Amino acid sequence: MSSALSLPQANLKMALWQVDADAMSSSDLYVWLNDIGLPHEVSIRLHELATYTKKAGNKVLFIGKILLIKIIEFVKAHSNLAIGAAVGAAVGILANSIPFVGPLLAPLATALGIPIGAIAGHRLDQRAQGKEVSDDGIIGIAQNIIEIAKAFFQLLIDVFNTIFRNVITA
Repeated sequence: MSSALSLPQANLKMALWQVDADAMSSSDLYVWLNDIGLPHEVSIRLHELATYTKKAGNKVLFIGKILLIKIIEFVKAHSNLAIGAAVGAAVGILANSIPFVGPLLAPLATALGIPIGAIAGHRLDQRAQGKEVSDDGIIGIAQNIIEIAKAFFQLLIDVFNTIFRNVITA
């Protein structure tokens, strides 16, 4: 886990993230979201998130765009995990289309499909990085879930600590 950032470290990190956010126009971001195959409704919602800003002192911080860029970086770094979770979600959507029993099966298919797909994708990501992956049954699965949650929540913690430290002190 990373330690708390000092004010100068948080300001530098935020300034670098702000440069990244400035470099990506909202229209480029929207086009990229559509190009990766997201449904139109999801692209619109994420584009709305990207337009969220916060004024801190005399600066306007692109909070939504920074958060979205960090999520995109996470997905790129864990591409198989993201694909696995998306396939699991697609299984739930497909199960919903089964006549009569689909609405009953869809929640179960989604609840099982997303974690199973994410774990399988995580294991593929680990193998691609040259890490040894053990298949120790339920313990191995639990370890994978912990690793996934730790990586994602560490990303969120880093982003929110940096953003809010900058916003609160500005």
